Amino acid sequence: MTAPYQVSCNEIADLSDFGNAWQELEARSNASFFQSWCWIGTWLTSLPPSFTPMALRISRGDQLAGLGVLMFHAGKRHRIMPVGRLLLNETGDPHHDRLTLEYGGILCDETERSGITEAAFRWLEANDPSWSELCLSGLLPDTLSDISKAADAVGLMPWVPDLKPCDYVDLGEVRAGKDDYLSQLSRNTRQQLRKALRLYEADGPITLTAAESLDEAHQFLAELAVLHQSYWVARGESGSFSNEYFTRFHKALVTAGFPDGKIQLLRASAGDQAIGYLYNFVHDGYVYGYQSGFCYDEDPKRKPGLVAHYLAIERNLEQGARIYDFMAGYGQHKRSLGNATQDMTWLVLQRDILKNRLEQRLRSFKQQLAERKKAQKQAD
Repeated sequence: MTAPYQVSCNEIADLSDFGNAWQELEARSNASFFQSWCWIGTWLTSLPPSFTPMALRISRGDQLAGLGVLMFHAGKRHRIMPVGRLLLNETGDPHHDRLTLEYGGILCDETERSGITEAAFRWLEANDPSWSELCLSGLLPDTLSDISKAADAVGLMPWVPDLKPCDYVDLGEVRAGKDDYLSQLSRNTRQQLRKALRLYEADGPITLTAAESLDEAHQFLAELAVLHQSYWVARGESGSFSNEYFTRFHKALVTAGFPDGKIQLLRASAGDQAIGYLYNFVHDGYVYGYQSGFCYDEDPKRKPGLVAHYLAIERNLEQGARIYDFMAGYGQHKRSLGNATQDMTWLVLQRDILKNRLEQRLRSFKQQLAERKKAQKQAD
């Protein structure tokens, strides 16, 4: 570590004071929306009283340098092996983690992230015997690199349970190009979009409407939820909005963030018929495409998702946004409309204890076995 840090981890006694500290540090940090007080504050106030969030504070002298919210969760791996987990800005309970945290990490000054992270890990290793693994969700490559260095310095063993692509549109690159955005897309994507636009135009003028009031924002969110649920239930899935906590949280998030321009709710229409709705977060020049609901019909060439996102990209391009981010996960429209991609990692850091070492060896053996089978199949 390049500087002496002081670390503490205590139950959050006064949410208002904690929020003031968070926002002060956020103003000095390169935070994502998921590290903003809009998200974190809404999350903390929406949790049931059965949860006990802990404030992880890292200071350098009198200066606050890092903040996070830790939750302890006693779970089981493979339904039999007890596991004490610490989670950063999550609960460990699948029902309440349906929100899907991305762009995570400790809130801190980016230039000191590695040292701040190492100080936090060392303190937790030395002062909290309750946990056997620390879970960190949705890490971008730079954050992952600093966390990995800190974990290695402390002797924590990494495990990657999930890795997803994160496609996005670098709007600055689009502006720097000689052609407009549509012309910069692949030939196949251009053809699909132009065909879909012509089909929708037959129903009436295509428009993209942004909610202009808080009441309209809640109306758009409700209509989006209906379409979202209809799509997923028809495919035998529950859909995100079947989760009561998920729905309640996002109603509160819209109430908290819309008046400050942090929430973007859009409706794409052809004439008086809705094509679909987009629920986006806006933060520091980034537009995060978080959730959607589309009107599908029997004609596969109409492509409501592709059209709605295309219209939203054009709108945000005109308004000066820097990035239109599709967030983590696979999706043909993401790859078709994006001009850049990066990996997002879900990381577990395990203490160097016997049961974790055995589990790591077993995991490594299974991976080697799978790779051998794959190589043999290719050879045959």
